[in-house]
Amino acid sequence: MLFTLVFASIFVAGWSACGLVAWLVASVVSRGKAGLVFLPLAIFTANVAALTVPLVGFDGKGGLMASFGVALAAPAVLLAIRRFSLGPLPREAPPLESAQAEGEISPG
Repeated sequence: MLFTLVFASIFVAGWSACGLVAWLVASVVSRGKAGLVFLPLAIFTANVAALTVPLVGFDGKGGLMASFGVALAAPAVLLAIRRFSLGPLPREAPPLESAQAEGEISPG
């Protein structure tokens, strides 16, 4: 019983880490606009998606590896859908130094 609990905890921690990695990559790619509120959602999605792999019947060593792959892919897809639903990112204003060098802003 105790060993089962230990191994289940290790699996949940690993799947949660996969969700964290997917959120972290989405945050870096979107220059910090992935949203901190979506971190728990990404971790929850990773755990739920990974738990569906053995429930579908894919178990054993291949099922274990597939569950970690699914735990990484599901939150990545979720965050990508969320990002693309927002439309394009607004253009950021140029830095003040480059605008002054180009003569757009007079030094004041």
